[in-house]
Amino acid sequence: MPLRAVIFDYGNVLCPMPRLSDYEGLRSLADIEEPQFQDYIWRYRLDYDRGTVDGTGYWRGVAQLGGKEFSEALIQKLIAADIALWLTPDPILLRWARDLQRGGVKTAILSNMHLDLALYLRPNAAWLPQFDHAVFSAEIGLVKPEPAIYLESLKGLDVRAEEALFLDDNAANVEGARALGIHALRFESTAQLAAEVQGFGLPPVPMDEVVG
Repeated sequence: MPLRAVIFDYGNVLCPMPRLSDYEGLRSLADIEEPQFQDYIWRYRLDYDRGTVDGTGYWRGVAQLGGKEFSEALIQKLIAADIALWLTPDPILLRWARDLQRGGVKTAILSNMHLDLALYLRPNAAWLPQFDHAVFSAEIGLVKPEPAIYLESLKGLDVRAEEALFLDDNAANVEGARALGIHALRFESTAQLAAEVQGFGLPPVPMDEVVG
């Protein structure tokens, strides 16, 4: 059955993962040393992404792990600095998403994403309206690899599982999609993706934009 949709994860797929050095401003605000800082910010991230805790609760949890106390003013700065790390999607994949649509293939984003970032992207990301649908986990209280969140994406696209290709860097999320009959690839790099999608009859990933 021909593919009718491609579903992109956001963090570390559509938007490259920030480098460790990119976190320095955030780490400096929190005044927690590495490598503990990286451990603390990811330990309860899934709760933040699900919406179980809000930004204040999340950063208070980080503070507690680090033996700190964050004021509300500092927490707002931390939230803003965190959001700023995730605002630069890969231009190659954005162009590919446009090429897919021109070829009659729908596109979507399916991301484990906390509400603060989702609420920022909805009105501010100029590239977001080019996608046919976007599911951000905290907005619906579900996270990958829970089956219901994939079904929400399929419903929004109005396609069947076997008509969609899902791209994610997390192996568990890829397996969660495959368990529902969705075609899925584990994303490792743009070059790897370009090679692996060739067998799906899709427009090619525009690797001519890669410099060097």
